Amino acid sequence: MGQQDKLKGQWPPHVWYPPHPDPISSSNVEKGEGSFTYSKPFPKPERESGGLSERDIAVAEIWPLLPAAVGAGAAILLLLMANHKQWNDENDNEGFEGYPEPQNTPVGSAVVVIYSIVATAGVSYYVFKVLTSTNGHLLSGFIPTVSAITLLLIYFAVAYDLEYHMVPGSFKGSNFGNDIVSELFTFTYFSITTFATASMGDFSPISNASRILVTLEVLFFIYIFTMGIVFFADP
Repeated sequence: MGQQDKLKGQWPPHVWYPPHPDPISSSNVEKGEGSFTYSKPFPKPERESGGLSERDIAVAEIWPLLPAAVGAGAAILLLLMANHKQWNDENDNEGFEGYPEPQNTPVGSAVVVIYSIVATAGVSYYVFKVLTSTNGHLLSGFIPTVSAITLLLIYFAVAYDLEYHMVPGSFKGSNFGNDIVSELFTFTYFSITTFATASMGDFSPISNASRILVTLEVLFFIYIFTMGIVFFADP
């Protein structure tokens, strides 16, 4: 006898209730009462939290990057608004003899140095927060970390160029450029080689402020290198 034949004569006679595939565990069913509950738990979400995404990590603690970003933008505006260099040696190939002696560090150079310390500390803190927020998924913090390092390299390039304009003779070298674009390209090259500790010797700092800026960038490289060893080295 089929299930439908068994249900004939019951109310309502025209409805057939198929057996539920899920197990039923309720005291109400054993007592014959009409209500019952299912023992099957609520379905789990398809994607459980497996660590923050790159976008989440990048925007979570973005405020420490503001000093470097704002400082780089403000310095570029100052360079664009400035006139040509205060001094311009037409014989760049003569080397150091063609450059004036570095002057005493003005107030502007002191402001650049102090602001550079703040910008470097902010980027360093951001990198630390990114690496500690990856929850073991270190590769998810790769793009935010590289972006922060690139931002600081650009900031130092602009800071070098600004110091180069404020204090004649603050850098020794040749072919710095005769316009803002070529100067920024030159100091971007100098910033990258300084960070990589692979300076070719064609440019070097002379004034105290420029030497402090170079020292800050080298210290930032040491910090990044140390963080890389701590977080990426095999246990």
